[in-house]
Amino acid sequence: MKENNFYYIEDDINTIECTLTIADVVIEEAQDGKLTVTYPDAANIRVGNNKDELVLFQDKRTIFTRAPQKFKISVPTHTVPAIRINGKHVTLRVVNGIYGDLYFGAEDGAISLSDSVFGDVEISGGDVQSSIAGATVKGNLFVNIDRGNAAVESSFAKRAEFRIKRGNIGMFNVSCRDCAFDVRKGNITASLAGKEETFNTTLLAQDGIVNRESAKHDGASGNLSACAGRGNITLDFVEGKENV
Repeated sequence: MKENNFYYIEDDINTIECTLTIADVVIEEAQDGKLTVTYPDAANIRVGNNKDELVLFQDKRTIFTRAPQKFKISVPTHTVPAIRINGKHVTLRVVNGIYGDLYFGAEDGAISLSDSVFGDVEISGGDVQSSIAGATVKGNLFVNIDRGNAAVESSFAKRAEFRIKRGNIGMFNVSCRDCAFDVRKGNITASLAGKEETFNTTLLAQDGIVNRESAKHDGASGNLSACAGRGNITLDFVEGKENV
């Protein structure tokens, strides 16, 4: 019995569109220069493309089958497709490569972005865990979820806005000139690249502790606002690394 199918696309595409239910997806840079989809040989999966869009659809399975089906999409370096993922019980990992805008919307799941370049990144949903490391977001990095933790490390974003009802935000050695964080219940920890006097900050912990006062600096080019309903705020700066 064949375990996997392979779908090859010779034409360049500008969009990867996935609708998924109980899935584990890896998107990575193609080593052979070909756009390839590797997916299980199963009746509930449909893969196709028109001139410039790859479409992957995963229908529901029986209630007795809960193990995620695994997908891998290998993208050649000469294409820069936008990525749109919608579904529930979805895990997405993007490893290496240059992409357009990324949208991830899930009732529950996890997303991991590493060593990759994107236009805008938007993450939304219910219970979603987010991890970003070594990534470049040329535009906006937007996270809007009900529950879950969001961690960003050694990355760049032009603007970052995180809104989480229950969960923690962790930013470690991140280059970003415009940040807005809002957590109803959870902690905010931010370590930004640059000098303290280059940022105007507004920090408010309604029921928690803040490690420094809000501050305004003449000539500051960066802005950070952080609000925690029930939780603590910790803000530090990593000098010697300048924001792009």
